[in-house]
Amino acid sequence: MLKHYFNFAAFIILIISACTSSEAPEKLIAKGGRIYGGNVSYFARERTDFIFPMAAVSMYDQRAAAPVFETLLAFNEEDQSLISNIITSYSFSADNSYVDLNMRNGIYFHKDSCFENKSRRLTSRDVKFTLDFACSSNALNKQGQLLTPKIIGALDFLSSKDKDFKKGVEGIQVLSDTSLRIQLVDSTQTILKILTHQSLSVISKQAYDFYSDQIINHPIGTGPFVFDQINENGIRYTRNPNYWKIDQYGNRLPFIDSLNLKFKTNDQEVFNMFASQSTDLLSNIPINEINSLFGSLMDAQEGKNILHKVEHKKGLKVNLLEFDCSRPPFDDIYLRKAIYHAVDRDKICRDYLFGEGSPANKGVLPSVPFFKYIGSSKAPYNLKIAKSYLRKSEYKKGDTLTLFLSEGMGSQEDAWCQSLVQELRENLKLEFRLVRLPFKAKQDAINSGRALVWKSAFISDYPDAESFLMPYYSNPKIKMGKNVHYASREFDIKMDKARAEIRPAVRNEHFNACVQILNEEAPIVPLYFEDLVVVFNLRLRGAQVNSFGIIDLSAAYLKPIE
Repeated sequence: MLKHYFNFAAFIILIISACTSSEAPEKLIAKGGRIYGGNVSYFARERTDFIFPMAAVSMYDQRAAAPVFETLLAFNEEDQSLISNIITSYSFSADNSYVDLNMRNGIYFHKDSCFENKSRRLTSRDVKFTLDFACSSNALNKQGQLLTPKIIGALDFLSSKDKDFKKGVEGIQVLSDTSLRIQLVDSTQTILKILTHQSLSVISKQAYDFYSDQIINHPIGTGPFVFDQINENGIRYTRNPNYWKIDQYGNRLPFIDSLNLKFKTNDQEVFNMFASQSTDLLSNIPINEINSLFGSLMDAQEGKNILHKVEHKKGLKVNLLEFDCSRPPFDDIYLRKAIYHAVDRDKICRDYLFGEGSPANKGVLPSVPFFKYIGSSKAPYNLKIAKSYLRKSEYKKGDTLTLFLSEGMGSQEDAWCQSLVQELRENLKLEFRLVRLPFKAKQDAINSGRALVWKSAFISDYPDAESFLMPYYSNPKIKMGKNVHYASREFDIKMDKARAEIRPAVRNEHFNACVQILNEEAPIVPLYFEDLVVVFNLRLRGAQVNSFGIIDLSAAYLKPIE
């Protein structure tokens, strides 16, 4: 059996095994220049109605869950390695047919009446319940596509309608209070990357037994902050005094007393509150607008503007058009291909994003450490080819096509969408109109079948090419997230080969073949990869954001600027 242990040299975590019901001292003194206390506030672009990991369907929902719930593993973007979190070590069998996970001792769920003075220590039974839930047909579970293709018996459990979880998934077995075995469908070891996903954070079995599906109104995790309240203005969290992590100086985390996640009203208010130091970070600010909003760093140092730090991550977020391929008019491959070749991705990036994004000329995946394009390919924009496909299509001149989007009037995205619609009218004589809806209303339109083409965007669920491509895998048992209703036997065969392949180079070849099939059949139109930009007030130290958009404030602290 091949065994792997994590290297803690760069990420120091000491086990706090004696968590008790005693509260932290009223006055905490931090070492290493850190400071305990204070409140951090920031705005969310989209409203979150409840906090539950498996129900999180957007980056904003995941951000709202991150202070409360913790993942089994984390991912180090610097060296592409896995980092210990709730799991301390793992062991694959020699043939990669199963993996054993070992849990950290001394992690406790937040205090709640559901525990009734019983132990609230996290055990492997909580982890099994979490993974079972993520493979279940429960209405709260929106993540069935993540684990069900990977674990033996998971697809059967998903289709069984079984909600009592007495047995759960056949291939997930508790070995002891601190160890768990997962029997695998394929041998790629990708499951470890999947376990870094924020929507697979660990939930308490005992809490669910107590609250049932009302658990969404009682977020109980093991994270650095405890859920306090949610209302029309936002979400409030308070410091978890018994959190298990300490930093390299021996300080118990977190430092901050409370977090306030405010729901957005308008862009001007968001910026004004940041400028007045009423909030501490800004997200979704176009990189080209940073200086115009804040002035240069030199201006800020001279007191002309607020001191700030810009965190800039190269784009893992892909923006695209998606079609409902199951119904007219977009069950017509020629109409889809006409639109695919009529979109000038370079122009969108050049004229509307001002270099912020990278055109998705090769396909739905960016060039990243875990995926490389091979071979040469021409840019897809070609009006001559687009017109030839349109002539082959069944589109009738004058038919109206409705493009749904959730971007506000006057935004960058709204501007290029208006331009795109105008160009499709002029170049292909396609009668497009725009319908603007809030994000959740747009999702409802897609799920109900009212939307047939829409502007979409997503960040990969985990750091693997598979994550970008699984939404287009057509196994009929995995129905979640398949809004495009696309099915290709050739694509599925290539995906199956990629998922079973251990050799990285060969696996990469299979993924390239999958991308090529999507480019040729055009169930989607990849547009551009968006950079992730977060601006922090300099008084907020130690805050982190990863390429998947998750903001980590567990080691953040407030320190006045001198």
